[in-house]
Amino acid sequence: MTTQEHHAEAIAWLEDFHRHMDALDSNLAIPKFYTDDCVLTFAANPAITGKADIINFFDSQFPHLESMKHTIKHVDVLPDRIYQEADIRYVAKGDPERKEISITGMAVFGRKPGDEKMSFFTVYLDPTALRERIMAVAAGSI
Repeated sequence: MTTQEHHAEAIAWLEDFHRHMDALDSNLAIPKFYTDDCVLTFAANPAITGKADIINFFDSQFPHLESMKHTIKHVDVLPDRIYQEADIRYVAKGDPERKEISITGMAVFGRKPGDEKMSFFTVYLDPTALRERIMAVAAGSI
């Protein structure tokens, strides 16, 4: 494969990954895209190893969301990983205004070209605005 073909293949994989994750169903997305011993490091949280614990992590997060939508901004493909910049738009569950919270993030996917699953997933973002909105909705102050 040429560099251009590796890049196109990585973008197609990322789009499929985000389509599954944005559906907010970890039981569909995690088995499809994560290796059994995958290591997830999400923002300032401790690293999580293994599909079961990763599913539990997302199952604790997704119920607070009405929606999540990733827009890929930039992708770099290396032989053993993908670097991706993205904008993520969230709506907190129960938000009467359905206000979109936009967060820019950077992620590193431990995936070689052609692999179906990643061995690690490291996400760099600041979830403060989303966390504050979820708390305000839960408190009824919106």
